[in-house]
Amino acid sequence: MIIELFGPPGAGKTTLLRGLCQGMAKHGINVKTVNGYRLIEYGSAQDDGPEVRHGIGRIGKKIATSGPVLLSTLPKDGVAARLLASIPLRSRTWSWRMKVDIALLCESWRQAQQSEGYFIFEEGLVQALCALVVLARTPSIDAVRDCLAFMPRPDLLIQLDAPQETLRRRLMDRHAQQPLLEVLLFELGVERGLRQADISREIGKCLRQDGWPLMQVNGAEPHDLDKVIGQVLKEHETVPG
Repeated sequence: MIIELFGPPGAGKTTLLRGLCQGMAKHGINVKTVNGYRLIEYGSAQDDGPEVRHGIGRIGKKIATSGPVLLSTLPKDGVAARLLASIPLRSRTWSWRMKVDIALLCESWRQAQQSEGYFIFEEGLVQALCALVVLARTPSIDAVRDCLAFMPRPDLLIQLDAPQETLRRRLMDRHAQQPLLEVLLFELGVERGLRQADISREIGKCLRQDGWPLMQVNGAEPHDLDKVIGQVLKEHETVPG
């Protein structure tokens, strides 16, 4: 079973991910987590503290995985190549960075689809689509709909959101605590992050209209983990095989 979280930075995706891993473990369910630049890992959401998940090791791993992907040619009919072609970016640097992230995400998806068990993507392909629109030359809702038509659907998609002022405060606090190099490599910035919140909401409307399995969570309030886990287990009952 594949679960994706998406929403603007600061909406609480990491907090919900950790809560889900811990809550589902109480039900005897082990969860494998996936986070963009990392392929499938075991227990990372439970064991890694912020200093491990977002420290200098993150930068080293990003650099180590970027080279081979940048030098490779993505299959033209693959999801990664189609996403990048559908939404051209303003910046060549961001085009390179998104190529790496999306290529790794698609590889993680392939692994998860071929495996048994529960997989949670903290930042999956829908999240990548949100980021592409933020960075696009000419953002278009029609381009978003075209992308959603060929993107693989998770078994459950959890949309997190929070009021704009809550997001602004969290983003400013996050940037103040992070090393400058990490902010430059991994973050969109406060204003882009807030713009991504609006884009995430618009994409959420498209997902609902297109019948994606979508659940909404308010990241500004304590998570009702029992409700979320109940929905996960309910969706699992409907997954073929």
